[in-house]
Amino acid sequence: MTQQSLPLKAYPARQAARPSVAIILISITTIAIGLLFFVSLTYFKSLDREAAQTRLLLYKRSLNDTIERYQHLPFVLARDPLVSGALSGSTVDALNPRLASFAREAGLEAIYLMDRSGLVVAASNFDKEQTFVGQNYGFRPYFKQAISGIRGNYFGVGVTTGRPGYFVSEPVRDGADAIVGVIAIKLDASELQQTWENGGENVLASNPDGIVVLASNRDWLFRTIEPVSPARLSTIRQSKQFGAIAVEPLEWNRPDGASVELGERTYIYAASQSDHLNWKLHYLLSEARAYERAWLATIVFGSAISLLVGFAAYQRSKRIQAALLTSQSDRDQLREANRRLEKAHSELARSSKLAALGQISASVVHELGQPISAFRNYLAAEELVNNGISHPTLAKLSAVAARMENITRQLRFFTKPGDEKIQRVMLGDVVSGCMELMQHDFELAKVQVRQHIAEPDLAVMGNRLRLEQVLVNLMQNGLYALQEASGDCLTISVSRSDDAGIIAVEDNGSGFGERQLNQLQEPFHTTRASGDGMGLGLSIATGIIKEHDGTLSAQSLPGGGAVFTIHLPIAPPIDEPTS
Repeated sequence: MTQQSLPLKAYPARQAARPSVAIILISITTIAIGLLFFVSLTYFKSLDREAAQTRLLLYKRSLNDTIERYQHLPFVLARDPLVSGALSGSTVDALNPRLASFAREAGLEAIYLMDRSGLVVAASNFDKEQTFVGQNYGFRPYFKQAISGIRGNYFGVGVTTGRPGYFVSEPVRDGADAIVGVIAIKLDASELQQTWENGGENVLASNPDGIVVLASNRDWLFRTIEPVSPARLSTIRQSKQFGAIAVEPLEWNRPDGASVELGERTYIYAASQSDHLNWKLHYLLSEARAYERAWLATIVFGSAISLLVGFAAYQRSKRIQAALLTSQSDRDQLREANRRLEKAHSELARSSKLAALGQISASVVHELGQPISAFRNYLAAEELVNNGISHPTLAKLSAVAARMENITRQLRFFTKPGDEKIQRVMLGDVVSGCMELMQHDFELAKVQVRQHIAEPDLAVMGNRLRLEQVLVNLMQNGLYALQEASGDCLTISVSRSDDAGIIAVEDNGSGFGERQLNQLQEPFHTTRASGDGMGLGLSIATGIIKEHDGTLSAQSLPGGGAVFTIHLPIAPPIDEPTS
């Protein structure tokens, strides 16, 4: 009886234990999947925030370049004898076609001349149906600014045309330096507006009153994202800044600094201040993409976790030790597969970063082309005003423009490395060239710069412009570190070792942590605050130095500060001439 009852008592106990284990495993799996979703969502949101900051920077540069392109044209036109002559009683028969030619070549909607009352006496659209001639714009803020003696900048809807535009004005003075009128230009904003609409992204710009002046969505235009007082609204209506358009609030809510609720949708949010008119740019990226990628990652990895848990439970129920053993060959293959997987993951991550870097480089080269061209046009216009006589300052500015063009070509480094001419370069000349470029920045920051050039004629084989690009980046990083930590001293030194020329840039700033030191040379990694940089400088610098068969290292100093050190192979000696 005892032998028969023993199995009967043990069987239910075993059956009762299995559900408890299953429940524990299910609970662990559920928690793991929930945690995985949270971690995935946080990670993808962080990636989207970085992407939003990068795209915002490109839009900001495009907007600033568009506005800066025409800043000095009214200044040049105000000194044209035909302009001042028209205000002193001379005929405008020659001036009107001249203004029309300037407007056509510069791509402006209009250039027009006003007397002291604001009455337009000459305009580039003199022969058009909606001509400005005879109109009075004395009530416009840009006219009031210029007639008081300062340059006017203004955005508004045209009173005559009904089209939005950006206005720049300049006072016109007579021979006695008295203000006799105002010359103004109007840049049609509809082209930039259309470009933003066609971009397929969510971006908008607001003026200091919190009114949207440019947007990728026309429904957002001329609506407020911040409260505007009744008194201010009255002033805006009197200036006819937005014509007859009623300024209404936009369904805009910011629950925190990282997101915006617009209507029924929530967006990842990035913002930056523009350089003109105190405009603020806003970039919105839908959170839906981060949730979709988080769910996908959760499903993939959750399925893997579930399979692993199920497999573990099955193996536990069988309790067969032999089934858990694998051959040494299988274990070796598994380790090799894991190693290949880790290598592939690292290569994929770096390839993604470099691909993004290539896109940004192409965008920067494209966006810089227009302002550099405009800069050269301004120089040419200034020489025209001076009857073709080139001032020494104009020659220096022309050299700077040439240097800017050469620098844009360096951004092709990531796709076509090694195309630049390699020759003997004196490290002392490299330091001197960089000091000339950075001198103004050092003076503004009130930073003391020390130079220790042990061998001014120490030569290496390389491309001077690329080496200057690297050194300027290190100086800028040092200047930033000094400003962050209230440091006051930057030291640049040139020395030699047995077979290498050495350039060191040392600051007494805050230095950087050990984790940051291991990541400094990765593309898009930065220690700066969000919006202050994209983390590309040291990545580019490292690539350039590697192309020169050199090394770039960084080290935190005891007591604060950091030093960046460049090692470059010394150039072989020049053969002595033989008789």
